[in-house]
Amino acid sequence: MTSKFSSTSVETTLQNAITSSGATSMVVSTGTGTALMGGITLGASNVDVFTVAIDVDTIYEEIVFITNQSSDTMTIVRGQAGSSAITHTAGATVKHVLTSYDLTNFEAGLTGSAGGTISALLLMGG
Repeated sequence: MTSKFSSTSVETTLQNAITSSGATSMVVSTGTGTALMGGITLGASNVDVFTVAIDVDTIYEEIVFITNQSSDTMTIVRGQAGSSAITHTAGATVKHVLTSYDLTNFEAGLTGSAGGTISALLLMGG
């Protein structure tokens, strides 16, 4: 999977509660799905992910991958980057985030295609 990022993503909230078990989609506040995605379009067949946190910066924070978007409805993979799938109430914040998973994949990409590491890249002034 390829992680996608946006510097124009806008924080939103859950329209409806999601449970800790079985929820594979979430709906964000009416009219905010496109803003949350920040102009990113995900490839078909779950080849791309867009990382968000639900209940960001709280003890209830959960990292999820968005694998598909249709308006304000997102297909999600729960409990990512060391978090656990838990129940979230309607109104919980949803925000695009950068996680250790994203950075690990970035470094693996550097190592695999360019023969370097993040540390080497930084030392070179890149």
